[in-house]
Amino acid sequence: MAAKIKPYSYFTFERNHMKRTILVLMLVVFAVGSADAQQLTTTTPRKFAEYIKPAWTIGFGGVWNLATNDAYGRANYSDPSMILKDNYGMRWGWGAYLNLKYGLGKKKQDRIYLGFDYKGMTNSDFESDANKTSYDIVTIAGGYEYLFFGTSTFRSYYGGGVTANFISGKFTPGTTNQLSTIPRSIESSFRVGLEVKSGLEFIIKNKNRNLGINLGARYNLMNLFNDDNAKPELGQTEDVNLNDGDDPASGPGFKRYIGMVSVDVGLNIYPDAKRIIRTR
Repeated sequence: MAAKIKPYSYFTFERNHMKRTILVLMLVVFAVGSADAQQLTTTTPRKFAEYIKPAWTIGFGGVWNLATNDAYGRANYSDPSMILKDNYGMRWGWGAYLNLKYGLGKKKQDRIYLGFDYKGMTNSDFESDANKTSYDIVTIAGGYEYLFFGTSTFRSYYGGGVTANFISGKFTPGTTNQLSTIPRSIESSFRVGLEVKSGLEFIIKNKNRNLGINLGARYNLMNLFNDDNAKPELGQTEDVNLNDGDDPASGPGFKRYIGMVSVDVGLNIYPDAKRIIRTR
């Protein structure tokens, strides 16, 4: 007896086969699309800005100064023969600075610098009838700095160098000083010393990163290598000099060091700073 054939079995087979074919095609299309999307993501170039480390730095700004060592003192002596022999009457003052720095090597971390600053110093006795001293100090310094690149907008530096100091001043007796009514000038003197320094540089986030704020501190021992002696006589009208030597016959009897702490606050310009757009 012949087997019975189920009706529509051929059409049922074709329908199932078509479903499987459509499913396979959908999987293939999905796999190809995913591969294309991944390839597009990994090969699309991206642009980014790179800032080249500058070699040159030009800085300028204001300075606050405090006299240290044997330079720190008042001029309020009643005995005029002791006013310029025992101390300078130098305490604090203001000024301005200008410096030029150049970074060596590929990393620009070793810098040589040349600095110039002016300091106007005075004593602490601001009363109208008190003795007064004032000083004009011009310093030229040169030396070495090491620069630490902390981040893209923060740097710190440490260094030191030799200083050439030109010092002049004057003494003005108080109006109530009956023993001395003659102003006396302190003649311009040249002194050679050393300084140590450190500071922070904060880079301003402008387009080329070529501007920054400088906050620094310096200690300058002005007369480390040379000094001079001259004893001001009673009633002397001629100029007298710094009298900072150690000869007791014509000076204070000891090496009187002229120290200065300076705090710098100003603006830095990095003229060769560059902003380069790169792709990767």
